[in-house]
Formats: sequence, C-alpha cells, structure tokens
Amino acid sequence: MHQNITLRTCLKIIPLFSMVLAMNSSCKKYLNEKPKQNLATPSTLSDLQALLDNGYSNGNSTCYSEFLADNYYLTASAWSGATIDDRLNYTWDKDAKLISRSSIWNAPYSAIYNANLVLDYLPNIKISASDSTSYKNIKGTALFCRAFMFYQLAQLFCKPFTSSAATDLGIVLRTTAAVEAASTRSTVQQTYDQIINDLTIASVFLPATTLFSTQPNNAAACGLLARVYLSMRDYENAGIYAGKALNLNNSLLNYNAITKIPGFKQNPEIQFLSRGGYGPIGLFDPAASRVDSNLYKTYGADDLRKQICFTVSAGAVSWQGSYTSEFIHVYDPFDGVANDEIYLVRAECLARAGSKDAAMADLNTLLKNRYKAGTFTGLTASDANDALNIILTERRKELVFRGLRWTDLRRFNVEGANITLKRDINGTVYTLPPNDLRWSILIPEVEINRSGIQQNPR
Repeated sequence: MHQNITLRTCLKIIPLFSMVLAMNSSCKKYLNEKPKQNLATPSTLSDLQALLDNGYSNGNSTCYSEFLADNYYLTASAWSGATIDDRLNYTWDKDAKLISRSSIWNAPYSAIYNANLVLDYLPNIKISASDSTSYKNIKGTALFCRAFMFYQLAQLFCKPFTSSAATDLGIVLRTTAAVEAASTRSTVQQTYDQIINDLTIASVFLPATTLFSTQPNNAAACGLLARVYLSMRDYENAGIYAGKALNLNNSLLNYNAITKIPGFKQNPEIQFLSRGGYGPIGLFDPAASRVDSNLYKTYGADDLRKQICFTVSAGAVSWQGSYTSEFIHVYDPFDGVANDEIYLVRAECLARAGSKDAAMADLNTLLKNRYKAGTFTGLTASDANDALNIILTERRKELVFRGLRWTDLRRFNVEGANITLKRDINGTVYTLPPNDLRWSILIPEVEINRSGIQQNPR
C-alpha cells in the first residue's frame, strides 16, 4: 500500500479489497457469485484510488515466463525438489499442468477484476471541475493495469502474434466486473487490439509524473505500448512509442555511481514498477538456480553489470541485479517499464528501418552508463544488419531476468531464428523446438473445468 494512503482510506478500502478477494478465488467464482450486499462499495474517487494503490495486487505479475526461458538453469536437487507443475513446465513437457500454480492464471485476473471494478464504478461518481485531474489519472491507471495483465497472460497462454492471429486462441478478455459476463476466449488479434486500445487511452489520461513508481505515468504507457508492438513485430509503431516515451523521460542510471542496484525509489530509469511475484519460490535463489555460463561470459571485464548484477561462488554464477531490490523477495524479477528497455527498443527499430547510425547512438547512450568510466568506446556497425545483431546481443545482456526473454525468443523464432531451448537434467536432455505448440503453456485444468473455456492444443 502506498505511503500517501491515509489510515482512514485504508480502513474504507479493506471491505472493498475483501470483496475483490472473495470474488476472485477463481475465475468461475467471480463469474457466477453475487457480491454480498453488506459489503462496502466504492463511492468516491478516493475509494477508487485506494483500490488501485493496492500495489501487491496491481504491481505483481508472474515470472513464469522467465522460468520457462533460457537465462538460467536449476540445479538437479532444486529440480527434483520442485512441485510436479514446475518440474514438467521446466522441461516443457506436453502434459505440464498448473495444478499447484493456478495463481499464474488467477492472480493477473484478480488485478484485472480490480481494474474493471474501478472502471465500472467511475462513471457513477459525481465529480467537480477540481476533480478532473484525479478522475483522468484513475481511469488511465485502471486501463494501464488491465492492459499490463492482459499482456502478461498473452505471453504465457497464447501463441505469439503472427499472420494467423485472427484465428489463434487468445485469452479471456474480461472488460467488466459484472459477474454475469460470459467467460470465453478471444482471438490473439482481439487480445492485442484490446491491450493497445487500453494503453492508447491510458496514455492520454495518465499524468507526466506520479508520486510512486507503482503508479504508471504517461511515459510508462508509451513504453509499454512500445513493448507490445515489439512483441507483435510491428517495428514501426514500437519505434514511434519508444520515441514518445523517451521524449517524456530519458533518464538512465550510471553504474559508475553505484556498487549494487539501488532500490526503486533511487532508480531514475523506472517508469512503472512491477515484480514477478507469483513464480516458483526460490527460482532466483542462488542455492537453487544458476545463470547460464555462456551468457555470463558475454560481459567484458570493464562492463560494470558483470560485478554489480552477478555473483560467482565456487564457479557457479548467480543473479543479484533485480530492480526490485527494496522488496523482501529480493530475487523477484523486475518486469515493469524502465528506460534501458525503451532505449533498446528504439535502437532495434531504427536498425530494422535502416538507420544504423541513429540506432548505434541510442545503444551507446545506454552502454556508456554501464561501463567503467574512461573505458567505453562507442560501438560502430558496418551496416544496418550488423547494427541489429549488435543491439540484439546487448538487449539480451541488459534485460536479463526482466520477463522479456521468453517473448523475444518467440518473436525471433517466428522470424526464422530457429532457436531450440534445451535442459539437461542428470544427463537427460529435454528440448523445445522453434514454434512448437508448447511455446504456449496449458491453462490450469481447474479453470477449464469451471468455465468450460477451450484448452490450448498439444
């Protein structure tokens, strides 16, 4: 809960949040059950703002996409001690379920319900001219939070955006808190249309700055739009929105001024703070997982990320560079919106458009803040394709454990990169070939049984 919420407001919002929890114990429950009449309902803008300021619901997503990707590997003992869900999904088993991990599906929908509740009640609240700014901010925040969670779900439970998006199965697009609304799967095209529409409107309503990084601002909306368009391989629009975001705020953290990643309050790069708080426990615990050694070797001796973001013990490399460092769960990955990502998005899109010099200028702006002072010489490229390859290499290095690698691998394979993922557990090798159906995980069986929605094919 944000520090600017008064005790009185918190006490008012407790029954509201209780209603949210009661109605969101499962998707089916909040579709079929009526709210109890004696529960408080929001009646003021302060009520709705307090509901949105519940960061532990709206600022928590899932790091399960990171769990599926290739930035790390589990030790054999950690894998054998994991739940059956995690063991099977770690090896991309075709029958992998989410029995004990149903929160991977439910938690984002809880936040979506929260946002929809705000959007449903907002038109019923009478406001004065002096309330206009607050009204716009609340609407923009709710739309942003809904779009953010829709996007997170799409990366796990939908195929990547391709020419078959109009017929591929999308997610359940809940756009109202009404319990009577039907639960059906959209298409991938409809899913991304909804996300883009929500964020486009949000970018108009959100303010230039906010008091807390868990409250999205205009730059965050533009930055998230850039991420969404990049995942769709719409590089023109991704570049446009990355540019808009950086025009609003282009601050970067100079790694020469730090010895460890600072808390989010001191990190000027963060435009929206979110952490992957619903993934496997201990995923980024050094006792359970190791960073891919080949990835670690790509960092040069003068690259400050090598010493700030990683730790090496007995030859084993572990991660310690999350932008969520002030949270108790220090290994939860940051998957919010930050300027380093946006610089890389714009650089990639410029390279793809043939503007190699502008692309490399963006990349070098970022990298000079990552290398030991006096050691960095700006990188150059022989042509646009060379620039693109350099930028994608740096993207991997900069955005490790940011919840983005899974989506990147999916879009690269759609473009013919032919990347196969591999896991080696006690000599048994498991693989995930490019464009396999298992690049979309199965919806929890309990949700299939309750709502009757179609399961992902295998």
